[in-house]
Amino acid sequence: MRRGRRLCLLLAILLVVLLASPSLPLQARGPVQEDAAARLLARMPPAARVGQLFVVTFPGTKIEEGTDIYQLIVEERIGGVLLTPENGNILNQGDTLLQVATLTNGLQHLAWEASQKPIRPGPGEEGATTLAPFVPLFIAVKGGGIENLYTAPISGTTPLPPPMALGATWDPTNAQTVGAILGQELNSLGINLLLGPSLDVLNTPRPGTPADLGVRSFGGDPYWVSRIGKAYIQGVHEGSGGRVAVVPGHFPGLGAADRPLTEEVSTVQKSLEQLKQIELAPFFAATGAEDPLARPDGLLVSHIRYRGFQGNIYASTKPVSFDPQALQQLMALPELAPWREDGGLTVADELGVRAVRRFYDPTEQAFNGLRVARDAFVAGNDLLILSHFASTDEWDAHFDNIRTTIAFFREKYATDPTFQAWVDQAVLRILRLKLRLYGEPFALTDVQVDYDAIPEEVGRLAEQVAPITQAAVTLLSPPSPDLRPPPPAADERIVIFTDDRQIKPCAGCSATHIIPPTLLEETLVRLYGPQATDQVSPGQVVSFTFNDLLDYLAAPQPITEESGTPSPPHPVQIALERADWVLFAMLDVTDQVPPSTAIRRFLAEQADLLKNKRVVVFAFGAPYYLDTTEIAKLSAYFGLYGHTAPFVEAAARALFDEFPFTGASPVSIVSLNYDLIVQTQPDPDQEIRIFYQVGEEPIESTEGTPQPAEISQGDTLRLRTSVILDRNGHPVPDGTPVEFIFTYPQEGLEHTVQVTTRDGVAEAMITLDRVGQLQVSVRAEPHPRTVGLEVEIREGEPAVIVTVTPTPTPVPPTPTPTAPPSAEATSPPTFPTLQPGETPTAVDTEVNSRDLALGLGSALLVAFVGYLAYWALRRDPIGSLRVGLWSVAGGLLGYIGLAARIPGMAWVRQHAGEWSAPIAALL
Repeated sequence: MRRGRRLCLLLAILLVVLLASPSLPLQARGPVQEDAAARLLARMPPAARVGQLFVVTFPGTKIEEGTDIYQLIVEERIGGVLLTPENGNILNQGDTLLQVATLTNGLQHLAWEASQKPIRPGPGEEGATTLAPFVPLFIAVKGGGIENLYTAPISGTTPLPPPMALGATWDPTNAQTVGAILGQELNSLGINLLLGPSLDVLNTPRPGTPADLGVRSFGGDPYWVSRIGKAYIQGVHEGSGGRVAVVPGHFPGLGAADRPLTEEVSTVQKSLEQLKQIELAPFFAATGAEDPLARPDGLLVSHIRYRGFQGNIYASTKPVSFDPQALQQLMALPELAPWREDGGLTVADELGVRAVRRFYDPTEQAFNGLRVARDAFVAGNDLLILSHFASTDEWDAHFDNIRTTIAFFREKYATDPTFQAWVDQAVLRILRLKLRLYGEPFALTDVQVDYDAIPEEVGRLAEQVAPITQAAVTLLSPPSPDLRPPPPAADERIVIFTDDRQIKPCAGCSATHIIPPTLLEETLVRLYGPQATDQVSPGQVVSFTFNDLLDYLAAPQPITEESGTPSPPHPVQIALERADWVLFAMLDVTDQVPPSTAIRRFLAEQADLLKNKRVVVFAFGAPYYLDTTEIAKLSAYFGLYGHTAPFVEAAARALFDEFPFTGASPVSIVSLNYDLIVQTQPDPDQEIRIFYQVGEEPIESTEGTPQPAEISQGDTLRLRTSVILDRNGHPVPDGTPVEFIFTYPQEGLEHTVQVTTRDGVAEAMITLDRVGQLQVSVRAEPHPRTVGLEVEIREGEPAVIVTVTPTPTPVPPTPTPTAPPSAEATSPPTFPTLQPGETPTAVDTEVNSRDLALGLGSALLVAFVGYLAYWALRRDPIGSLRVGLWSVAGGLLGYIGLAARIPGMAWVRQHAGEWSAPIAALL
């Protein structure tokens, strides 16, 4: 009996373990293994650890001893710097490439110099004066849509398309190419941290408002922003040889913001579930990318708040960058947690911008930088960007606040064990990223650049960009190229109006035009003038600015003087009266820049001057600034999405019809009734075909001809569609619903399986368990139902499959099944499921907790019956218990076979449904 009790105890333990197993962790948690970053961290004194948390801005290019930036690097051991043209770090005059490389080399040398000097303990810090190991600086720039709308690029680098231009090509390889060029050139200049690209989804454009993102977004569809964004990130990593870290923004998404990021903290009324569908989708896709090169190294956490983030529409978060609960809740999401655990960095966006100052003090009378930095760090940010870090524009106040903040962090590190642990965790992530960039051990020679190699590596790849700019060109109106006017003739006069907005390419630079007023004219003459094809005569082309147009609109009629002699007409009026063609080169339209509205005023007030003339608008910014009435007055409306010289040349070539217009707007345009949701739906006019295979090898068949196949009753047929295209001619986004419709016409039975696409293709499976005819149709709304396959299943003979040339057919009413005469005739067709990772079908073969309970219950029932039966025959308690245990073991083996989908058990699952688990256990 004692032995029987032990066996019963073992059986009870076995059952408890089995019942508890679903809640066990998939991975055992143990101590973090010692790695290079941990070893490096152990050698760093507290001051060096704290300093790694900060990336700062500074003015100019002077970094010698006695400057503030020298002290911050050598004495305070900061972790990095942010270079911007506005602060005078990038001069954009003279030999800018050499200037930037000299600056980055000098900054890294200061970091090395710091490692040769001992660190004295600060107040509250223990220990003797020590040396800290050399750790390279992060040297960061903004790019890929993170920078201001018209920030000047580094002079001498390759002019690159903005994000929206890449989105308009709908081709991720173009983004990868541009990212590779950017990565190569940044690495050649000693820049190792890119704050970009922007992964914001511009699903609701806000033309003319301060929150307008313009061309700084890849587009308005989360799927395409995800694909193009991942390709861009991968390109930067590849082009730089893994030496440039990529930190995209603006996490968790700025597309729905209604305020400019730097001026005021926006409040977006969206729940977390809504954010997952649109704003967060590109960040999920990037951090979860299969290719490690497509994953970002960090995320730029923006200053944006949400109402209803946790479901309560009356509750608002603090800005995510300062809200520990919100940011940590986001980082704990299953889509982000693995990336975070693998070392993903969180970077707090610029902490001194006006939006932050106004949030903490609406009166803007004071700025508590210490509190701002502490809140951002405690929220969960690893790296803090201290930029504009004062209530005024005075650099002395900026640096005083930085020193005060660093001193506070050092004191807190020395006195607060929890804070110390947070700092060590953040610094560990920072060190791991720097080790990924440069390897172990850090050496000054590895982080400094070769001046002689710069001319060969930077600014030499414009020929790779030209095809991309042309691929982005979009004929927005008219809807067909056949409706646009032919190119200008040699004897026709052309008048050009150009937005003459100016920017300062650097702090001390003179203002320059974003688009030089005569650039389009010069490009037309260069490409089509007397020295080229002689289609344009220089004397027939005249250029004006938008300011000239405003001057004309202010006095549209000739003025009569007191003497009665009329004043001469305005030059703009004279040119317009003689013109055959009127071209407008526009940027964005905003009331904050009055000349930008000149084109809209002219079309409203002087449209009569355009009669019998060809009027063409080139939108070198976003394509959504003109309304329907204004567009109706144009002969052609082109979207270019970029304002640099390559885009101006693409505009000239588009005017002369040199290439097909394959681009399509990646954002909705209300004035053109261009809805991106509609455009990315399946094209109803396309042909969707159905392909099939059995097992792993595809079966070939002749279209339209019955073909014997090595398949018969009871076999499973795998089905897939051809690539389903949207209305722009590109694969539909992942997750697009598609229906496979299986019809048995002889019996009036029909079954529909809804699946979703992946890479534009939908898949399903069906078991051929019925004799007779089977039609396989596919429907992808708004694409009508089409018949793709006809299958004749013969008992004891191979099935005959005919691939039908799809033709759209009306959707018939669903037949109402009548009671068939026999049980065999009434058995419904079965539809097995694909393996994990493939498109799901109607039948779920995954086991769940209910199946486990039923399976165990059945096994225990059999064990109890077996125990009683053996006891009745032999009266042997040990033998009876042995029979019971064998019965339990057999039942569990049956259940495991069902869960593992061994051959034969799939049939049980298909036919028994929810009772498959107890049946498998009984078998």
